[in-house]
Amino acid sequence: MLDAVRVEGDNGEATQRGFSLKTDLSRLGAMLAEIGDVALIIIDPITAYMGGVETHYNADVRAALAPLSDLAAAHGAAVVCVSHLNKGGNTEALMRVTGSIAFVAAARAAYLVAKDEESAQRRLFLPLKNNLGNDQSGLAFELQAYHLGNGIDTCRVRWETQPVTITAEQALAVQSGDRSELDEAKAFLLDTLNGGKVPSAAIERDADANGISRATLRRAKKALGVQAVKEGQPGKPDAPGKWYWRLPDASKMLKNPEDVQDKNMSAIGKNEHLRGDGDPSGSSEAVVI
Repeated sequence: MLDAVRVEGDNGEATQRGFSLKTDLSRLGAMLAEIGDVALIIIDPITAYMGGVETHYNADVRAALAPLSDLAAAHGAAVVCVSHLNKGGNTEALMRVTGSIAFVAAARAAYLVAKDEESAQRRLFLPLKNNLGNDQSGLAFELQAYHLGNGIDTCRVRWETQPVTITAEQALAVQSGDRSELDEAKAFLLDTLNGGKVPSAAIERDADANGISRATLRRAKKALGVQAVKEGQPGKPDAPGKWYWRLPDASKMLKNPEDVQDKNMSAIGKNEHLRGDGDPSGSSEAVVI
């Protein structure tokens, strides 16, 4: 797992910052070459690692994702990107993916992961688009608690054998109104700031593009304990400082239903988003490949 990038400062001291698809692809390429025979790269969530790219501008998103596609092809690896859905009332599922439609357009295939309203443990895996074949039906799965026998409690995925015929649009229509505007704004901020600090102006623009009002954004910022810091611009000592938002330390972060999950149900770790019994939100996600 790649959590941060090490950067040497002018004074010789090393610092860490969030990974950026815009500036750090060469570092990722070096890591892939060092590991060797990498088959899968997971970016979760994709919006947290765009390195200041305006995620609601199609051209900017495509320009950032094209080199990633080239890198994956060069190493023979598949890339799976995870994103959340915006709270818009659009009935077309493709338009509900957070940020620009270019995130979905650039992918070969995209799928919606949604909670089954008739079963608390069941999740639906439904196609949004597929350039690789005529994908008309979806799948369903459950996360089951599993004990490895060596003191480790984890979970495993149990896929159903029969296809699912409900469409992504139908699944979203059933779920409309499940989460409040504040919950949506919290999820947006967690996604945006997961990779590190982000300029406050960029956050406000992306929030506007996702239908989140400034008042709701401020409420979410306060609820999560998001910190606002002002920093000078590198190489420009006389330039005015720039405001950034960042998540607080984990120990100081306010509890949020979107983060609460059963620690014994995680197969991947702290960034796992396929929740177990402890998930009260029933939120949906989009997976682009």
